[in-house]
Amino acid sequence: AGAFGIPEFMPPSAADFQSKDGKVFSGLFRLRQIFRSRHFFVSMASRRAWRRSTSLRSSSSAFVSFRISFFCCSTIYSTVLASMVITDGKASLVSEENDSLRFPLFTQIAIDGRIRAYYIMEEGRVVLSDSMSVPTGTPLNERFSSMLSTLDSIENLDDMSLYLDYVETAYNDNKDNPIGSYFGIEWLKYAEPQRVDSFLNASPAGFRDTRRVKHYEEFARHRAQTAPGMKYTDFAGETGKGGTVRLSSYVKPGKYTLVDFWASWCPYCIKELPDMKQLYADYADKGFEIVGVAVRDKTDDTAAMVAKHELTWPVIYNTQRVPYDIYGFSGIPHHMLIDPDGVIVSRGESVAQIRARLQEIFGGEQ
Repeated sequence: AGAFGIPEFMPPSAADFQSKDGKVFSGLFRLRQIFRSRHFFVSMASRRAWRRSTSLRSSSSAFVSFRISFFCCSTIYSTVLASMVITDGKASLVSEENDSLRFPLFTQIAIDGRIRAYYIMEEGRVVLSDSMSVPTGTPLNERFSSMLSTLDSIENLDDMSLYLDYVETAYNDNKDNPIGSYFGIEWLKYAEPQRVDSFLNASPAGFRDTRRVKHYEEFARHRAQTAPGMKYTDFAGETGKGGTVRLSSYVKPGKYTLVDFWASWCPYCIKELPDMKQLYADYADKGFEIVGVAVRDKTDDTAAMVAKHELTWPVIYNTQRVPYDIYGFSGIPHHMLIDPDGVIVSRGESVAQIRARLQEIFGGEQ
């Protein structure tokens, strides 16, 4: 508590986990297996007592134990607030009063070390199923769940302006509760860099001064330095065989180059590959190139996806987080179009928006 400067009182929570058939399981809970192949739900209740107890029920008895932890998300790096180990369907945790924090608190639930859901700790009973990213049942969790559902619908429209308008409004409407911090961070991830200073100046110090906000504030500076109209910044990666290669090896004078930051584990990246391949087929003979840049990915996984989808453009492997730190983007796929003089034309546009640009540049009705 002292590390975060938060008043030291939060009623601890109790939880129980069960499936509709009510069978208790004991054993090692393997997150990937249970969440992909078992139907169950988690109910959690918080009460003003210093004992946390948990019971787990499932249709399977094939596992032996599992661990669930609550993480505070106020910094870049999560901090474990409380843990429960479940054995024979039950677990308990006794918390000292001076270890507690005040409700409501924005946290994440991790099971066997993997983050499974956001959870706003407040009094009341909530339900979390394997298909949910936020539990429901208490006022703030209900509101947050509904808002994330709306945000998902907006994201599907592929309209960044609408997306940013929504998260900014959501932030301003929830500055007095933990939901505001989530949407404030989401705005900082994608906002126009020139608006960041005024946005933060109008924000509460408790939000503005956190390490997580400072992190994305710095990313905004990187976006400003690599915005449309600026020269692209070079960096190094690897070939599929492990040799060193630079982005500048593929950004050729006299041609437009689309840099596609992607990864084999990114479903949105994979989903758009057919459209990318068609774009390349339509404009490759007009002075247009594509270069893929694999981020936060294993070389073997990248190579397997390149082969599976028969990508014919060059790919830079194993760049990990280097492009994030240079260009300040927070999600993939991320596209950057560079002109024949090495100047950035656009960033963060969809394949459809890039196609419209190329139609304007090269002409025709492709």
